[in-house]
Amino acid sequence: MKSYFLLMLFLSLFTTQILAQPTAVTEVDRNKQTSFKKFYDRLKIGYFGVPTSPTFHDMKKGQWNNAATSPETGAATKGKKYSHDTWPTNLWNQVSFNYNFGAKLNFVINPRFMIPIVTARDMQAPEDRSLIQLQDFLVGFQGVIFASEDKKFNLWIRPGVRLPTSHATRNSENGGFGKTTHELELAYNPTYDFTKTFQIGIFGQLRNWVYNDRYNYSRMRFYTAPYFAVTLNDTTKFQVYYENMWENGKRWKSINGKTPIFKDTWQNTMVGVAKDITPKLNIFPYVGTFVNRPLSDKSFWVGAWISYQIK
Repeated sequence: MKSYFLLMLFLSLFTTQILAQPTAVTEVDRNKQTSFKKFYDRLKIGYFGVPTSPTFHDMKKGQWNNAATSPETGAATKGKKYSHDTWPTNLWNQVSFNYNFGAKLNFVINPRFMIPIVTARDMQAPEDRSLIQLQDFLVGFQGVIFASEDKKFNLWIRPGVRLPTSHATRNSENGGFGKTTHELELAYNPTYDFTKTFQIGIFGQLRNWVYNDRYNYSRMRFYTAPYFAVTLNDTTKFQVYYENMWENGKRWKSINGKTPIFKDTWQNTMVGVAKDITPKLNIFPYVGTFVNRPLSDKSFWVGAWISYQIK
């Protein structure tokens, strides 16, 4: 864990010294506030949830025990291996604690967990069959580090570390590499507003799994999701995303670091409408389509992004 603490120390010094920005609170205002009030005023708390259904094919059969997944990663033990996950229909959750300490990048802690909605009959050890499956805590810094003068172009980044918080996240899908020590991650999202109603962007992620404190390429993921959004009115947007995950996973000729084999493991298109239900609640229901298999009812599924600003 020493490497993790050195990394976080470096990120803290970098964001504080290089990206520091003045705050709008005056010295007189600070003196009137208690220490807790100063801290609480700078803290934002949000929730993000994603329910995932089975494929249309399974739903027609009344089978909800296997959530939809890319055919490249399908691993259900019952039935044919097509867009089947060992995870059942589920609700994936993240709670975000976002603290503005006066730099351009805020400090964030994001606990993540999954709740199965139906019986998890196909999950195998060391996967977690509990009511709440703890996944990891993401610890890092995030914010917009560059914006053009006309504010049309913005670059958001989030360097961070994922800390395993359960037996499953330390041991599941490790391919014999050892226990997961932590995961290094860089997320980024450049966007450009062509008009007030049309925006394009790319959400990307570079993720590296560290096993038994070994820093190598045992498992790496390059996630890329170009998208566009069309604003329909003050509360509604039409959005289209294409997702691609390129990674090596367990595809190594040797566990000692020889010849990693990268390939596409997830190719999906999502189309939906995002709606502000209230000023704090936004829901983006969508239809997903896996494009790395012939299109059929085994390719389609439904989900939603649920965002709620708690504070």
